[in-house]
Amino acid sequence: MTNTSCSTSPLVTWDELLESISTGAAHPDETNWKIFRYLQSNYKTMGSQIARTLLAAYIKLHVKRESLINSCMLGMAVKISEMYADFNFPNFLKAWGYDNCLRAGDLRRQTGKDGRQYLSLKERVDQALRSYMLHHPEECDGECDGVVSMYAAKVFEKESNGRKHRYVKLVAKDGSGLIADSHQFPCRPWEICGRMFDVLTRVSRQGNERVSDIAASKHRVDDVFAVEVGFVDFIDELHGHIHVFDSQSRHFVADKVAHPALAISVDSYVRFCPIIVNGDHFKLAAIVGTVDKYEGRKAFGIYEARVEYANRDDQYIRYTIDSPIRQTPEGEIAKSGFASTAMLPEGERRGIVQGSHVRLVLFLKRGKDGVKHNYVADIF
Repeated sequence: MTNTSCSTSPLVTWDELLESISTGAAHPDETNWKIFRYLQSNYKTMGSQIARTLLAAYIKLHVKRESLINSCMLGMAVKISEMYADFNFPNFLKAWGYDNCLRAGDLRRQTGKDGRQYLSLKERVDQALRSYMLHHPEECDGECDGVVSMYAAKVFEKESNGRKHRYVKLVAKDGSGLIADSHQFPCRPWEICGRMFDVLTRVSRQGNERVSDIAASKHRVDDVFAVEVGFVDFIDELHGHIHVFDSQSRHFVADKVAHPALAISVDSYVRFCPIIVNGDHFKLAAIVGTVDKYEGRKAFGIYEARVEYANRDDQYIRYTIDSPIRQTPEGEIAKSGFASTAMLPEGERRGIVQGSHVRLVLFLKRGKDGVKHNYVADIF
């Protein structure tokens, strides 16, 4: 909301403005008021170059002190920063004397005629500065204040007042999640899923965190999230889902649309980032690459086992694990179990007999009975 003392101003013509600027040194405050009034009426249509030129003329005349005209021009600079991306807002603030020259009223929220509260001038400036840094990350010294890199996990539709709207589920490294309108993104809806974005948030009047602004991130997903090796158990072509398990027996689902460049197949190993929203049982995977079988087995974790019984005709064995059994949040891995040998070449299969030793890659997987049991994904 604009300070009411700034908004009740007579119109100024372009010729009147130029004449005042040419002799501005003799009457700096009067000229700066004319610059403000002209910008107030025309900043949306005059273009970036003229707006920036007028702000530069103001800066040449202004004195770093608390005054109404300086506060009004600061508020105008906020609007121009939001309107024109090539306006260097931080440089303007430095020349203006931010925030030492703020008046006491600039720190207080304003109340409109409708009774609603509006952000204070300082709050609006700080918000605009964060937005500027969001879109100019090269000017940030380290991390930008208020900006969080988040993964676009899912695009979905919701119907409101008879119209369908697209929304995006965003997830941060700490597991916090936010929902944003797809129109806030700097790309088309079908290009959003599976990408990283830098997100600027704000707190609503109800105290809830909301997405304020979004920009494409320079970070890759594996720059932000931890990376694990997982086993691809199943690919659901109908729904476009890739089902991945990790060594802790956790079940993740990756969106196939988000990974078009990767040749992912069932029974293969992949490098992926677990994307887990706090309080959500549904776990997402952001696959960042494939791993060859030898390295995949080693990274996932191998169990040494002894064959207690081998059935060549039905192609299965009963085994007992000799290695220490790892703890898992999904349940307890049993020391003994059954495994199919059908996946092995015939020569290797015949070599597996009672008393021989095998190596297993296994995890817990829910069976038809609804209970999680040992599931041998790889045997060699």
